Amino acid sequence: MQYGPNERDLVILQHKFGIEWADGTTETRTSTLVDYGVPGGYSSMAKLVGVPCAVATLQVLNGELSTPGLFAPMTPEINDPIMKILKDEYNIYLTEKTL
Repeated sequence: MQYGPNERDLVILQHKFGIEWADGTTETRTSTLVDYGVPGGYSSMAKLVGVPCAVATLQVLNGELSTPGLFAPMTPEINDPIMKILKDEYNIYLTEKTL
């Protein structure tokens, strides 16, 4: 099934974390992403899969990401620069809140 001429997709992603601190207090934090596709252009799903992969690939090719091995995606030296580029250059970002 194809999108019609003025149709677009919508991606909503939310992570919800329940945190219990050492002193016994609790809080809930959310991290939310909302993105719309462009009618007649790229879908949001294509953008959110392809752009982060391309940014990481460019960092490897440019020598900005050169540590060998396998790392968790949230490793700060990997995650922070990629997230900054995604936000500044591609308007892809998560909104974080404490409820």
